Amino acid sequence: MMANTFAKEFSISSFDLNPKGQARLTTMADFFQEMAYHHASHLGFGYDDMNEKQTMWVLSRMRIRIDRYPVWDERVKVETWHKGMERIFGLRDFKVTDSSDRVIGFASSAWLILDSKTKRPIRPTDEVLRHGIGEESVFEAKLEKIQHPAEMEEKTVRKVVFSDLDIMGHVNNVKYMEWCIDTAMSEQNVEREIREIEINFMHEALLGDVIIISGLPEQESGVLQDSKQKSMQDLIYIGKRKGDAQEIFRTRLSL
Repeated sequence: MMANTFAKEFSISSFDLNPKGQARLTTMADFFQEMAYHHASHLGFGYDDMNEKQTMWVLSRMRIRIDRYPVWDERVKVETWHKGMERIFGLRDFKVTDSSDRVIGFASSAWLILDSKTKRPIRPTDEVLRHGIGEESVFEAKLEKIQHPAEMEEKTVRKVVFSDLDIMGHVNNVKYMEWCIDTAMSEQNVEREIREIEINFMHEALLGDVIIISGLPEQESGVLQDSKQKSMQDLIYIGKRKGDAQEIFRTRLSL
């Protein structure tokens, strides 16, 4: 473990499992967000600290890569480190290791600080944001805006219900991932594993909103080559609110 990291062990429970007996990708995403909260609090800019200043952290971009999903009752260690600020984004990376200290997954994230009342981004002024920084990056490329072709077709529709909401009263970040995974895992894909997910969070969705999820026409699904030169299917989804067509999120899934 390098300096300036925060680490915690998690055990995979029965309610974390998918039909293959493995932890869901969304379970791993939940671990990452929990770790971000705890480490930010440790550094002095966690939820309570920000709330006192009428500000809040909002996840803007995230990329997760899982090389091996842990199984029931397995214990894994999650490490996270704050990488400082880039423009108005706070950067944070994560690493998951198994009991043999093998890296089985990692993630990178970019966060915005919003004014709690206006919901507008603000630039950080607290000195603590420049302390306790870890320099390692789990991905070579920076998190950028996901690009998609102009022609997308409707795949599914989700109405925001109470169980989708988080402590802020809007749809939890992991729910958007869950919606896209549900859309992607059709009958022809159900036996495949999601190796990577990348998501841009554009705007908030609230209780009662209807979100139209669109994707590439089947014949336009791309092919992405991973670092081990194995072919992976690359699926792109966007979510827009019905009524005003406000774009809520963009997602890339690699199967």
